[in-house]
Amino acid sequence: MNAPPKLAVNRLNASYGRARILYDVALDVGPGEAVALLGRNGAGKSTTLRSILGLIANCDGQIVFDGEPLSRLPAHERVRRGLGYVPEDRRIFSDLTVDENLEVGRQSPRQGTPRWTRERLFEVFPNLIELRNRLGGRMSGGEQQMLAIARTLMGNPSLVLLDEPSEGLAPKIVEQMIEAILVMKREGVSLLLSEQNLRFAMLVADRVCVIEKGRVRFSGTAAEFDARPDIRDAYLAL
Repeated sequence: MNAPPKLAVNRLNASYGRARILYDVALDVGPGEAVALLGRNGAGKSTTLRSILGLIANCDGQIVFDGEPLSRLPAHERVRRGLGYVPEDRRIFSDLTVDENLEVGRQSPRQGTPRWTRERLFEVFPNLIELRNRLGGRMSGGEQQMLAIARTLMGNPSLVLLDEPSEGLAPKIVEQMIEAILVMKREGVSLLLSEQNLRFAMLVADRVCVIEKGRVRFSGTAAEFDARPDIRDAYLAL
């Protein structure tokens, strides 16, 4: 019997003012699974992640996490229940050191979820070891992205929402980011990541969800998506 999904989203709608952004979005993420949310700029990927976390005021639909509905909970309560979020702009504390940023993200371990320590995270992100005392504002974009993910993992989440994790990164850093996500999967962390970098997404994702103009146009395994060049041409080609 298949395990129930870690996250199940149904009929998710969201608006900014009078502008409708999402239309009945439905997706799910299984335990230890990575799902890539693909789409062009403005397709609704970031709004989907922000809606799941509870950051969009004008939003309705069903969001179930670990079998419990989240729709009525504020964002901080969703985080307390094990949702992690790495925004596109990273939002690290520029006037705090790497160690201090990690400490800010610390939460108590949760039963049934991986336990992350600073030492374990330095194994996953070895670049951060020599930067422990460097201020966040004096780090490169790639270093900041590593720190943003490591800080989120210090909260011991069971599911992480990653918004454009490879955007603007040098190829060498992208490869390290791929390996970090694969480590997270092996540890049992579930992931929902929005991406425009198709190669990156296909190297880490078990399943793919394509969104265009706020509507899901395709949902299936990575292999099923790879066999559908018509989907790529229609909704992802520039």
